[in-house]
Amino acid sequence: MKKFNLSNFKEWFISHDLFGLLGSDRYKSLKRRIVILEVALSILPLLIVVTISYFWFQQILKDDYRNQLKWDIENTGQSIETFLNERLSFLRFLTLSYKYDELSDYKKLSNVFYAFKREFPGIVDIGIIDDNGIQIAYAGPYKLTGVDYSNQNWFNEVVIRSSNISDVYMGYRKIPHFSIAVKKDLPEKEGFWIIRATIDMETLKKYVYALNIGEKDDSFIINKDGILQTDTRFHGKALNKYIETPIPSNEQTLVKECDIKVHGHQICGYSPIKNTDWFLITVIRSTPYARIPGIFRNELFFIIIFSILLNTFITTVIAQAIVNKIKQTDMEREEAIASCEHAGKMASIGRLASGVAHEINNPLAIINEKAGLMKDILESSDDLQKNKYKFLSLLNGIFDSITRARTITHRLLGFSRRMDLSHDLFDLNEAIKEVVSFIDKEIQFRNINLVLNLSPELPRIETDKGQLQQVILNIINNAIDAVEEDGRIEVITEMRDNNKIRIIISDNGIGIPKDKIKHIFEPFYTTKEKGKGTGLGLSISYGIIQKLGGNISVESEVGKGTTFSIDMPLKYEAI
Repeated sequence: MKKFNLSNFKEWFISHDLFGLLGSDRYKSLKRRIVILEVALSILPLLIVVTISYFWFQQILKDDYRNQLKWDIENTGQSIETFLNERLSFLRFLTLSYKYDELSDYKKLSNVFYAFKREFPGIVDIGIIDDNGIQIAYAGPYKLTGVDYSNQNWFNEVVIRSSNISDVYMGYRKIPHFSIAVKKDLPEKEGFWIIRATIDMETLKKYVYALNIGEKDDSFIINKDGILQTDTRFHGKALNKYIETPIPSNEQTLVKECDIKVHGHQICGYSPIKNTDWFLITVIRSTPYARIPGIFRNELFFIIIFSILLNTFITTVIAQAIVNKIKQTDMEREEAIASCEHAGKMASIGRLASGVAHEINNPLAIINEKAGLMKDILESSDDLQKNKYKFLSLLNGIFDSITRARTITHRLLGFSRRMDLSHDLFDLNEAIKEVVSFIDKEIQFRNINLVLNLSPELPRIETDKGQLQQVILNIINNAIDAVEEDGRIEVITEMRDNNKIRIIISDNGIGIPKDKIKHIFEPFYTTKEKGKGTGLGLSISYGIIQKLGGNISVESEVGKGTTFSIDMPLKYEAI
């Protein structure tokens, strides 16, 4: 079974891009998805509420308009009823105030007529009719004395019901009009007489047109047979048949939706006029309630747009904060993973180094002893005097190689061992100056400009002085190897915060490529030429700084130089 490896898993996860969030645009993609999702989830309820509110408000307006229309129709119908009842009541008053013989006199009837007309405008004429239907007296603009009305419908209705408000008809005048008549029985003998007043249609139209309707709307009066009693705007003239909508059978005012054959879907209002066979009808073709919903719709539109923009802005800000936090967490996670990988690698190599060092030290000791013995023999022997110096030169080369190999193995052993740390309280600036004094001759020989920019206000630091100096010396040595003659190296110390000091070592050397800089703290990895480095210096330095509770980082650019930054706590705490 294949062994699980964190590095292999990480590479597999990245290569498959499971969530579509990795790569150069992963955080932008995540932010975009959060914004879209949040805006959609917040805007959807708003749209639902706004839509319901709009239709609810529109229905309220329709209901309110219909109620208002119903109230207007009822008021107009009541006005017409009042108009008719007043005139009907006055005629009854005349039958009670005057006798038949008095009103049969032309002069007397004329006086009554003019007084009647002054009090109740709209009266055209007035007449007295006997029980045979003959008009025996008449006051008005027409010559109607002696006219026989016995065959008129209104005459028969009066005989039966004692009073009547007739439908509109042409009659002997040949113009549309209607009449109001009251019957009075003769007390001294059998028989009766009728007082009758006529009213022109124009007076009736004034009441109908007083209804507050639009230019596209219509209002008129019809009788129970569907005959128009007034002229209309769109449904014909008076005395024509109205066939658009059926006449309702109930005696209450009604407003409802109706379908007109010619004009389509409309609102129709019906109101019966009491004591008559008439109905007041109103047909609304316009949509007066549509204007207000239009304004309301515009306001809702601006509210929605403003809400979307505001919500998008707020969501974007929140999403940016979330993504930044995720980005920071990812970076910390990657650093933690890298640190774990590096620690694991260092531990493995440490175990390997320990084994290799012990294995190499044994044969090196034997070689050293044998070479020493050979040297002693050569120095004491006279037989090999001729080639003595040649052999001694070769032996010295062996000793040098042994010394170099022993140095490497000692470093490997130091790398693999857990060294005990000392707690020294010292001046960091002075410690750096001591390190510089070790390499001062080489710096002067190569004409390198070493600048010490040491902060004079640094507090004393408590840590392992020797190991910290070893790290500083190693980094400065690497800088010396990186710069050319007349190059520049700068060492800076400064307070990082209340409990940390930063050491910055920078040079203007050849720099380190980006693809290599992430490997420089790995054991046996070197950017120097072959034979100039073992690749252990920076690995050991990294381990020392970690043990001392600090942190080391590097920045570099090819052709411009390299900067190492070391952050150290003022006091070492065992970890």
